[in-house]
Amino acid sequence: MIFNDSVFGDARSEGPPEELARSTGFLLSWVAARAGEQYEEVLAETGLKPLHLGVLTQLQNGPLVQSRLSERLSVFKPVMVTLVNELEAMGLAERRPHPRDRRAVEVHLLPAGVRKIRDAEQVSERISGEFFGPLTPEERQSLHALLAKLAGGAATSRRKES
Repeated sequence: MIFNDSVFGDARSEGPPEELARSTGFLLSWVAARAGEQYEEVLAETGLKPLHLGVLTQLQNGPLVQSRLSERLSVFKPVMVTLVNELEAMGLAERRPHPRDRRAVEVHLLPAGVRKIRDAEQVSERISGEFFGPLTPEERQSLHALLAKLAGGAATSRRKES
């Protein structure tokens, strides 16, 4: 079952109302909301929120200036401050002065953060297997490709508007 009744309640486990399921936009929004709720709940087993994992993942290839993290994750700078504060409190990341720019602060991934990413990846694989279970491997690849195409189109549209 995609949506466990104990997590989402009976109405959600049966899908959206038929009249609304005819709208691609509504259906996409509905599925994304349910998937997000389920992912957030399962990821909480690791002690992380999705944005925590986003920050940690961005740091895997080396430290980043905190403002750059905000840009990459499309998160307001004050929210990023809170996220990094929380990651520091968990011992997963730490701020350090930028080596060349005294005004900037870099965020570094700590060894515990690397381990936490691995834990989150295992949980993510498990929940993805459950959520996408009704799809064949080919359908999963197609869905991913289509979503990536839409995400790229959305990013292009935002750049054109600026």
